[in-house]
Amino acid sequence: MTGDQSSPMRNQDVDEEEEERYSRDPYPLDPMPEWDVDSYEGREYESDPDHSEMFSDDECYQQYRLNKREAFHNKGFIYEPMSGCYPLDDLEEIGYDNTTTREKKTKLANLCIKKLNETKGKTVELVNIVRVFVRWVAAWKTSITFMARESPNGPLVEYQAKVVTFPGDCKAPIPILCRPNPINPLLY
Repeated sequence: MTGDQSSPMRNQDVDEEEEERYSRDPYPLDPMPEWDVDSYEGREYESDPDHSEMFSDDECYQQYRLNKREAFHNKGFIYEPMSGCYPLDDLEEIGYDNTTTREKKTKLANLCIKKLNETKGKTVELVNIVRVFVRWVAAWKTSITFMARESPNGPLVEYQAKVVTFPGDCKAPIPILCRPNPINPLLY
């Protein structure tokens, strides 16, 4: 039955527009992250008054605002309410590729450390992962807090790294930043 237009096996015409649609990058980043530039830089905290309607009382709303402000000043390295950002609580969970979340995030943190060491002439070495937060924004933006040494026998220093990863590792991760924690954790 060749040539039968009702047959599911007939030749399919694919127009150029449809072909272009499938050849486009499924996870475009706009703007593309720059190394050592935090998306929080230059931004001011703003409270959205419309959010107050979601709370049953003013005390809960004020607690939400306090938590949101603290998260904003920590630049994405602690939980930010209603942001789409969430912690990875079980770093020992084994994934589809038989590696733990901790192992995956250690590789990502080391990618950022490598970039830091190359660009700034440092010798930072990761000691252990402390916590991880992820957020979906056209790709996964991962914020990793870890302990590191800046010299082989130096004291432990809390560091932060941000990196973008893509579903199914369809593209190479993009390191965004790696720095000592600029926030004094004793203030919170």
